[in-house]
This record gives sequence, structure tokens and C-alpha cells, in this order.
Amino acid sequence: MPSSSSSSNVPSSSLRYPVNEPTEPSEASTSTLTPGFERWRSSLAQFTGMGLTEEEKLEREKMKEMKTLEKDWDKCEAYKRDLMENSPMITFLLNHLRLSGCAFPSSALQCHPCPETRSGGFSPEHGILLCQNRFFSKKHMEDTLAHELLHAYDHCRFKVDWGNLRHHACSEIRAANLSGDCRWTREVKRGFYSFNKQHQACVKRRAILSVLANPACKTPDMAEKAVNEVWESCFKDTRPFDEIY
Repeated sequence: MPSSSSSSNVPSSSLRYPVNEPTEPSEASTSTLTPGFERWRSSLAQFTGMGLTEEEKLEREKMKEMKTLEKDWDKCEAYKRDLMENSPMITFLLNHLRLSGCAFPSSALQCHPCPETRSGGFSPEHGILLCQNRFFSKKHMEDTLAHELLHAYDHCRFKVDWGNLRHHACSEIRAANLSGDCRWTREVKRGFYSFNKQHQACVKRRAILSVLANPACKTPDMAEKAVNEVWESCFKDTRPFDEIY
């Protein structure tokens, strides 16, 4: 009788089966995998900051700073365009500046990074500064822009001598009073709580602080004296508004 299988007589110990043994990657496979792995490693390092050299860390910080600056500038410019077109307050002031012979184009309102001590500024030579990294909302920027446009209006209409502390104090009183900078909600955020003449207290406090920053002002007493001397007339002066906004 024929045997059932010709392999039945082969000892089991002599059988060989394929085994997946670990092997070193070939030179070709290494060169194929390395670029992808390196991109992943580099991306992870840039994201976490881990595994970077000191030079790479400095470059990473520079890139992050540039991205933040670009983001802040884009937001500031978008807010500015919207306010110049749609804010009743801003369009009103821009129109009165134009009627007074001092039109303010968009290019005269510049977005730039600033230190923590300020959110905007006005210069007769350079126009209005908007501190792109200091605004916590579009409303905050609207109040700041209104404040600076009021300085521009005063400079245009009344020929303010900014080295004269009384002149400066009057414009600061008007700007703080009329811009919305001293509305109750803003004061609450600053930590000032009062229901008795809070608006007047805010206007006077902020005017004194602004005058104190004038190079011609040598002491806090000089700033307070200048504000007090012009307070009555300047607080009542609401031009170009008919009344307080």
C-alpha cells in the first residue's frame, strides 16, 4: 500500500519554519525614514521647546514674537477700519476734525506695540498711536481712539501748547470726560468703586496722571495744581458734542 505522504518519514526536528528575527535596517531604509522622523522631531521640539539648542531656543522665541506681533497688528487694523466706518463716536469726531481743517486719514492712525503703561497717544507731528498689544476689546480701542481724537481736535481748534501744563490739563480733562474712558464699567475694571461723583473723580485722577507724564511737570503737586486751575471751565466744555456722550 502506498504511503500516505512522502514527508511522513522526515523527523520533526529537521523541519524548518520561517521566523521573523530582528534585523538591522538597511542603509536604504534608514535614508528613507530619517527625513520624516527628523521633521517630526523638529516639529515636536519647536512646539514644546524641549531638545533645542540655545541658538534654536532663541530663534523659536523670535518666531513666536513675530507671530504675536503680526496677529496683534492684524486685529488692531481690523478694529480701526471697523471703528472708522461704523462707530458713531469715531465717525462724529473724524467728521468734526475734517470740518475744522484737520482731516485724519487712516494712515494717521498707526498700530504699534507699546509698554504696559499706555494704550494710545497723540502727537502733532506723527498723528495717533494705537497700542496694538494693549486692547482687551474693540470697545476699549474705541474709547482710546476717541480720547486721542479729542486731543487732535483740541490741537486743531485751540492751538494747544503741550508744554503749557494748563493747556495740557484742559485737554486731558476734556478727553477723559468725553471719550467714555471714565464710564462706570471701565472704572470697576480698574478697581475703583463709588456711586458718588465717580465720573468726576475719574476724570480728575486720570488728567492728573497724564499731566504728570509731561516733561514740563516736575512734581505731582504741579500736575494737580494745573488740573485744579482749569477744572471748572474745561470740565463744562463738551465741544464738539452738545453734551457728555
